[in-house]
Amino acid sequence: MKKVYYQGERGSFSELAAQKFFRGRTDRIGVYKFEDVFAAIKGHRDRYGVIPIENSLTGSIHRNYDLLIKSDLFIIGEIKHRISFDFFTAREVDPKDIKEAWSHPVAFDQCKTFLACNPDYKIVPVYDSAGMAGALAAAKRHDVGLIAGPQVGRIHRLHVVKENIEDHPNDFTRFLIISNHQTTCKKSSAKTSLAFGVKNAPGVLFRCLSIFALRNIDLVKLESRPIIGRPWEYLFYVDFLGSIEHQNCQKAVEKLKDETLFTKVLGCYETRQV
Repeated sequence: MKKVYYQGERGSFSELAAQKFFRGRTDRIGVYKFEDVFAAIKGHRDRYGVIPIENSLTGSIHRNYDLLIKSDLFIIGEIKHRISFDFFTAREVDPKDIKEAWSHPVAFDQCKTFLACNPDYKIVPVYDSAGMAGALAAAKRHDVGLIAGPQVGRIHRLHVVKENIEDHPNDFTRFLIISNHQTTCKKSSAKTSLAFGVKNAPGVLFRCLSIFALRNIDLVKLESRPIIGRPWEYLFYVDFLGSIEHQNCQKAVEKLKDETLFTKVLGCYETRQV
């Protein structure tokens, strides 16, 4: 049985993504921080991690980009998961009695319209919505509502006040599957991720990106991040469609190495959507 680590507790979207990606029996283990996911699987070939990397409404999870470049781990898969939020209470109450709304700050960002319609709620950020669901159920407070995924309400038998309160129906999060061992996807639907650093010189980024354009390689993501310890210097993360095993992609990466200070292939993997 695979051991799969994720940040959060049972019912979190990361756990749901792990369940959907591996499609079978797994020992899914929640940890407190993203750093703990990386630490738990380092040096263990039979362990995997699931980390969110980007939301279609709120953008990238920059902390996980930074952890990826510092680690020796590889991306071996990706799953895009539909995100939906409900508003729960511990038991059925008069909606007028609700005074506080609990959730993770990211969930608040994705449910702004609902919160704008309820301006009297005191916003209480929590580190883990799924984890707080158990505390709310145990406390049985009638004045607190929780924003969390539908699966959280089912697990803790919470009362649904309102369903689907996210701002937009096309709310998806990309989750990466990370591992100690590198894999290569040879399918036409493969995606490759890499990072590179460049000198601060005129036209250098143009030359790097033109390497892919001249070979008709589709770049689907470009993200810049500051290099820690070197103010005002940056590295770039790139996702492109294609396998590192394909000849045109191989030549593009080889040419990129000639133009950059360093180039690191983070993974070549299959992507799924649920």
